[in-house]
Amino acid sequence: MEVLIYLPFMGMLAGFLAGLLGIGGGIVLVPVLIYLLPILPMVNEDNVAILAIATSLATVIVTAFSSSKSHFKKGNVDIRFALPVVVAAALTSIIASHVAALLASKTLTLIFAIMLMILSVQTFRSGKKLNLEGVVPSKLQLIFGGSLTGFLASLAGLGGGAILVPYLTYIGVGIRKSIGTAALCSMVVALFGSSGYLIAGWHWTESDQFIGFIHWPSALCITLFSYFAAPFGVKVGQSLDQVQLKKVFAVFMVIVSVKLLVEQFI
Repeated sequence: MEVLIYLPFMGMLAGFLAGLLGIGGGIVLVPVLIYLLPILPMVNEDNVAILAIATSLATVIVTAFSSSKSHFKKGNVDIRFALPVVVAAALTSIIASHVAALLASKTLTLIFAIMLMILSVQTFRSGKKLNLEGVVPSKLQLIFGGSLTGFLASLAGLGGGAILVPYLTYIGVGIRKSIGTAALCSMVVALFGSSGYLIAGWHWTESDQFIGFIHWPSALCITLFSYFAAPFGVKVGQSLDQVQLKKVFAVFMVIVSVKLLVEQFI
């Protein structure tokens, strides 16, 4: 299929960014899938967004697994941070997938973009004050961050790092532990969120190319390449110092938030 020609490169890029920044890769894949999926006869402007989000989220399961496994080996995943976050994220990601099937997401996308801008600016400004070891936040802070991440990430088809990394660094968690935790959280959000999209979109079409809202040939093609690219992103991230990595992520989030804001007004 023509739609699959461009996806190997996007899979490698998504995997690399997942390992480097803990973002899951969805921030790259959703716009690409929105552009490519209408090649299929059953896809149109009325359903392309939710199909792209669901398909992107399905790929994040494998990409984030590869990334989180590499981060775990390097000591970047701390169970004290991860457990409250991933449990909260799992619950809210299921809710979000059903909300997305019912509601238009333009307003929420706009709010999400503004929130990203605020968090990215704060993350960049606080780079020089970074505590290399980080602090241990309260469980309430972690549950709040996980809940917010699970809902917004599942709604937008993202892995969750775009929300969780700025939040964790803002409350004082070290950048590498933030990214490692976000990688694990991305896998959980993707697993539960895509399951929700599968159920919510069951039998929307008779085409055997879709499982629920997920276009499985695209998801499979992307994950075959993203899985092997993620460890390389982790390796590159380890070569940067904490302040550099935090600023790289902040700049990336500014670019993403500006792109999302511009798309709302054109």
